[in-house]
Amino acid sequence: MLTVIRKNQQVLMLIIAILTIIAFIWLYNPTDKFHKFGSNDVVSVYGRVVQRAEIDREVRGYRLALALGLTDFVRDLGGMGASEEASVSDFILNLLIVRHQAPELGIHPSDEAVADVIKSLPVLQTNGVFDPAKYAAFLQDQLAPNGFTERQMEEIIRDSLKVRDLHRIITSSVAIGEGEVREAARIYQAVDARILKFDRDAFLKSSTVTSEEVAAFYSKNKGGLQSRETRDVTYVAFDLPAAEQKLTGKEKAAAQQALADQAERVMKTIRMEITKGSDFSKAASTGKQRLLKIIGLERDGSVKGKESGVPASVASAAFRLQKKSELSDIIQDGDSFYVISVEGVTPAHQLELTEVGDKIASLLKQEKATQAASLAATKSVEQIRADMASGKSFADAVKTSGVQTESLTGTVPSDTKLTPEQQALASATLSLKEGQLGGLSPAPWGAFAAYLVKRAPLTEAQWKEHQAALSNRLLENEKELLFMEWLRSSRAAAQIQMMGRGGNGGA
Repeated sequence: MLTVIRKNQQVLMLIIAILTIIAFIWLYNPTDKFHKFGSNDVVSVYGRVVQRAEIDREVRGYRLALALGLTDFVRDLGGMGASEEASVSDFILNLLIVRHQAPELGIHPSDEAVADVIKSLPVLQTNGVFDPAKYAAFLQDQLAPNGFTERQMEEIIRDSLKVRDLHRIITSSVAIGEGEVREAARIYQAVDARILKFDRDAFLKSSTVTSEEVAAFYSKNKGGLQSRETRDVTYVAFDLPAAEQKLTGKEKAAAQQALADQAERVMKTIRMEITKGSDFSKAASTGKQRLLKIIGLERDGSVKGKESGVPASVASAAFRLQKKSELSDIIQDGDSFYVISVEGVTPAHQLELTEVGDKIASLLKQEKATQAASLAATKSVEQIRADMASGKSFADAVKTSGVQTESLTGTVPSDTKLTPEQQALASATLSLKEGQLGGLSPAPWGAFAAYLVKRAPLTEAQWKEHQAALSNRLLENEKELLFMEWLRSSRAAAQIQMMGRGGNGGA
């Protein structure tokens, strides 16, 4: 692995560990989300106290599992969510539960099974065959910088086998009937439908907001109406040439190392020039590296709400710098390296009513229009349903109501050529019988309800083509749901408690 990554590894892991501890408090102790720990005790699981050092080690294990390509293992334990902090904390808690439960169910993966998994990992293979050289390089480049040994990697593999076996045992009773598969196959059957559309904008013009309402909203929500901190950032980028980006294996690693070495040399020169009185931009303007300046960079990498093109790692590093003109360490992002300096900081501040009044008024108008549209849509659908129950046809009932409609003709819900809106409209018919009016569903422009006119029959050819894939998909979904429910109930039984000041906090 690159020396520059090794250099920053401990700092990165410390940050991740801190984020994980914060995530634990946020997720599992909502009444005391910003309580500071007074000891090294973090959480109690099954009555066993887990300390910070172990949490830090498990965070590094999470990273190592991803590096090994054990994505099923990480996903099954909730480690692939949208929020990294929540994913890491879910993964760790669920892993602690698995380690407790597996022996009780007689699950003890053998050394031979662990060895077989290691040999099958693509990251350790060359042309589909286990490569001892890659294995040795992985031990040196991935394990050592994280404070891991070969034995600890084997334990991570062993944990993945425990999860695999638990998953198999818990979900072994799941079965899918033909009726369920045929119902799911509706996505391949063309439908004719009528869509009742309720446009929110039709009510927007009649929605009014007074200055008193705007002021009242501002007064009630004043504490949350803060501007974002922004930073003026200058940074240099060292890019791997296009030809070298196509390299693989040792050749690619060597090219990246050479670029990292170049970045370190330039950074030393920049620091030297700054000590002589030069500023960062002037000191970094020589050489082949790119010099870039961003004014008003926000923490998420945007500028005035728009994408800035600044890599997320660069934006994150810029907001970790504490002083103006302070230099960052070398940051790697893909095939590029960066050195960053903050030239100016605009701190977050309380927004005045004059700054946000127009936005508040627009928001309140949208809310009023949405409420009016929802009320009108509900009444219209109920009236149409009542008229149909009294003997009127759908067409006559809709004509009486004056509701705008749209037709779907021969539309297949699974058709990948459909627009997202068309897919949503067609999918609303999947649970309906012919001649049935569905309930209201939200849409970006308001709401809609679907009436199924006709569904084409499922042909024998369609059944033969899709039966196996649908059965497998439904079976896997049912298994995942059952395993998730097992984890949920197991977490409840584990009596998880977050340790507050003095180690006695409760969940």
